[in-house]
Amino acid sequence: MKVNRLSLIFLLAIVQLIQAQTLPYKDASLSPEKRTEDLLSRMTLEEKVTQLSGLGKGQGEFGNTNVSIFGTPENERLGIPKLVMGHGITGVRSGRDVTINSTYMMTPIGIAASWDTELYERAATAVAKEMVALNQDLNLGTTLNIIRHPLGGRNWESFSEDPYLTSRFGVAYVKAMQSNGIICGPKHFVANNQERHRFDINNVVDERTLREIYLPAFKAAVMEGGALNIMGAYNRLNGTFMCENKWMLTDILRKEWGFKGFVLSDFGNGVQSTVPSALSGMNVEMHGTKYYGDKMIAAVKNGELEESVIDQLLCEKLWVMFSMGVFDKKWEQPKSIVHSDEHQNIALDVARKAIVLLKNEDDILPLQKNKVKKLAVIGTNAKRVNDHPEYYYMQGGGSGRTYHFENAINNPVDEIKSIAKDTEVLYAQGCTVSSKARETSDKKKPKEQQKIKADKEQDKKLIHEAVELAKNVDTVVLIVGLHGGLETEGWDREHPYLPSAQVELIKQVSKVNPNTVVVLTGGSFIDVTDWIDNVKGILYHFYCGEKISQAMAEVLFGDINPGGKLPISFPKSIKQYPEGSILTHPIGYSKSDVSNIYSEGIFVGYRYFDKNQEELLFPFGYGLSYTTFDYSNLLVNKKDNTVEVSVTITNTGKVIGDEVVQLYVNDEKSSVPRPIRELKGFKRVLIAPGESVTVDFTLDEKAFAFWSSNEKQWIIEPGKFNIDVGSSSRDIKLSKFVTF
Repeated sequence: MKVNRLSLIFLLAIVQLIQAQTLPYKDASLSPEKRTEDLLSRMTLEEKVTQLSGLGKGQGEFGNTNVSIFGTPENERLGIPKLVMGHGITGVRSGRDVTINSTYMMTPIGIAASWDTELYERAATAVAKEMVALNQDLNLGTTLNIIRHPLGGRNWESFSEDPYLTSRFGVAYVKAMQSNGIICGPKHFVANNQERHRFDINNVVDERTLREIYLPAFKAAVMEGGALNIMGAYNRLNGTFMCENKWMLTDILRKEWGFKGFVLSDFGNGVQSTVPSALSGMNVEMHGTKYYGDKMIAAVKNGELEESVIDQLLCEKLWVMFSMGVFDKKWEQPKSIVHSDEHQNIALDVARKAIVLLKNEDDILPLQKNKVKKLAVIGTNAKRVNDHPEYYYMQGGGSGRTYHFENAINNPVDEIKSIAKDTEVLYAQGCTVSSKARETSDKKKPKEQQKIKADKEQDKKLIHEAVELAKNVDTVVLIVGLHGGLETEGWDREHPYLPSAQVELIKQVSKVNPNTVVVLTGGSFIDVTDWIDNVKGILYHFYCGEKISQAMAEVLFGDINPGGKLPISFPKSIKQYPEGSILTHPIGYSKSDVSNIYSEGIFVGYRYFDKNQEELLFPFGYGLSYTTFDYSNLLVNKKDNTVEVSVTITNTGKVIGDEVVQLYVNDEKSSVPRPIRELKGFKRVLIAPGESVTVDFTLDEKAFAFWSSNEKQWIIEPGKFNIDVGSSSRDIKLSKFVTF
């Protein structure tokens, strides 16, 4: 009997083990819907609610800062894995863990300057593979917010002032991420266009402006890219916090666009309520539990919230985890893929294509090795000095930055020396590295004032040394610009200029050497009007990854022909932007009742400048080349509501080069104000000298429609539409029209 009893116990244990292994939610052959339904039925209320908050437990601004990994917790009883979230915007950043390094691949504005979405797919694929190799499941990005004003602190982390350009890059990114195992979470939904008062701001935006400017990139990411996650923004929209905005999170995102994924809040202060947020469709509170957790359980138990609401919120999250293979550990990559030669080569391609040639007087560029016998390389970005925080050099600051490998970013001066060969290359720092504190010297504490005074004295010495060097060389390359301490998450830039010491450096050096080229590095608009006439050449190298220095040297000496184009407008003055387009009120909305009104409406960026006939320094889409291009044979053929466009581009110069062909549409006569032109197509093509290529575009109805506030739908009014093709928004080469 004893033996039989033991046998029975053993058999029961075996049966239980088999049953545990074959529970429906653990069966990978079943649909994500069936697995989700089964798992949900086995969970307690407490277990469900735990899955709807991040790992942080503190009540600080961003949860518990001691929790280095971002994500949601595991459930050991049921075998629910931890959902690990990382930032894959510029490379792979694993929460706050600075020991996790990766390839610094790009920045959004840097890749946008390339106007090459196929390249972005390659780069995003590489980042996704590194995220998988580093055990991450979800990417907290990318940033699809429109660059509304040039002082926005996270402009470097965005793509463009244009919704179409942003949309095309957003779709490429989402597809690349999710086809390689990473849940993609575009952010910050929606109208998150500045950092000042970001936790306590009310943005007033009319529906047409939302539909035509601020929503298109998110819509494309969901409906074309298939994004399975969205991050809700901090800000209020028309009086309602985004993370409790049912109109946005449910009516538009889910019902209208068909979003099947889950929404998580921006970290720390995204969620501002329990019941309203849950009822709006906000799935996961990050990074801790201020309003979900115990407060959510209490809301269910006291009848404020039905448990079915919790079930729906969790159902959407679990469905994504099953669909993307998180439970089954479907995706694997070897650790050796991180910072592999292949990925570094992709980063080099990005850096080569991101650089924009803004000025080239007397064809000073490319530098001729047989003519420039002695070259001075000067500037704070020419070589990383001790004042440069390592992870702020050549990239913006904030959560989007990458903790790259040590010495991954070579110094430009060293790369120039390796390419210049027989040219003697000399270096001078030029001035000190500016910090935010130095640029606002008034009302500072005595200790800060002492540092400012010491830096100014040091600047005088360093500028003098640079000037003396510049007097005795053939050509000067000044490598100056911004860094992650000057443009970053958390605050907006205080002005559009270079730090004052750098401006003085440029003026004094160019005064003694007329053959001066300036290379700007940064992530947004920089006002160059004070010194542009003093120099012969200007290159803008947007932050664009760890190979920026090599690409910079190659372009300077003509090994690479620059083909990048500006994804933002460069006005002559920041005063040309509409007054009030960035909130400067010193007190937040909750205390001041002062809203940030988007009074310019749909006229953002080049749309605004065109409408008001503003003169620009460099228009949207602008960029020079070391060769020349001719546009010819524009053909426009309308079939039903589809328009086929083709144009021939010929390289009429002597070197191979890239041209970014841009297509703009204009409604000649409309019942509502419409832009003079809107970008609706672009292609970057590489053309050899003397060769021609035909570039084709297909325009559907969306390219010609506007949002009718009266009819609450997209409409096309009958009439003539101009099709403009050119090399920038203000350099239109050929035009034809179609009639609807």
